[in-house]
Amino acid sequence: MFERFESLTVIRAFLRMETPLAVGARAALEPTGTELPVIKDPGGLPFIPGSSLKGVVRSHAERLLRAVDRRPELWACDPMGDPCIPEDLKRKLVEDASAGGAFNDQRFTSEVLSGSCTACRLFGSPWLAGRLAFKDAPLHEIPPGSLVQIRDGVAIDRDLGTVRGGLKYDFEVVIPGTVFRIEIIAENLTDEELGLLLTALRFWEEGFLPLGGKRARGIGWGRLEIREVEQIQASRLVDYLIRGEKRQRSVEELREAFARRYLSGA
Repeated sequence: MFERFESLTVIRAFLRMETPLAVGARAALEPTGTELPVIKDPGGLPFIPGSSLKGVVRSHAERLLRAVDRRPELWACDPMGDPCIPEDLKRKLVEDASAGGAFNDQRFTSEVLSGSCTACRLFGSPWLAGRLAFKDAPLHEIPPGSLVQIRDGVAIDRDLGTVRGGLKYDFEVVIPGTVFRIEIIAENLTDEELGLLLTALRFWEEGFLPLGGKRARGIGWGRLEIREVEQIQASRLVDYLIRGEKRQRSVEELREAFARRYLSGA
């Protein structure tokens, strides 16, 4: 998957929050700070961790893949309950690759890759490195006024459905209208695989993909705006290394490539 450079694609986008956003840190550093602060960079500005972005996109992509489920090329396993490479299959693959006394890494990788679901081949698994990387998303645009707000919350007794006494807390949110800069790095993806990713992102463009915590309370909803898709290809690698030339790709053309390859006749 990575032993040879084939392409590197950068998807750049902006995420404009339409409701408050709560992506929390573990604890406040200030002695009198809120109990659930938003995560901030060393300069004290909120950002969205790349791991949070990747988790949301992967979870949504897996839902779409399960809805389509056109095996063996287009599907998603249940990594927590029924992984595509269970332990007994992993042991068998290791034994097969070790036949003759020497471990054949190339053979093992090939067999794991062929047995893995689409989501694991893109986002990674315990046996495969992911080919998608999500950068931490810094602030791009800040609306007037205070950047964060403090909100009150109460714990609910799940058995009684009522407020549990003495369990009031507060939490911090980033205000609506804040814009974050998103970058997704894709290595050695085909046009069809890029189209799958961009198709999954369409829900975020429509504002249907919440992010962070407290989502049941209407927090974390925003719209993604894809600005550009730039690609460095192996066939044009010298042009990039010498002159920095990159190819601009069309979002709709890539989505169409995915649809033609996998969804025609569905």
